[in-house]
Amino acid sequence: MKLIIQSIKDYFKSKKDRGLEPIFFEKIGDKKTSRDEMLKNLIKALEKNGWTIKK
Repeated sequence: MKLIIQSIKDYFKSKKDRGLEPIFFEKIGDKKTSRDEMLKNLIKALEKNGWTIKK
């Protein structure tokens, strides 16, 4: 079994070539973003894509 690791650009290109669109690849933060802020950004991204969050 051979494992191939693709770069992000290659991954998106292969998806686009197959006619697929990545819907959940949104940036929620970087290394300077706090954990709480990333959580808030993740919840916003999920709600924008049709998920409902129970609190």
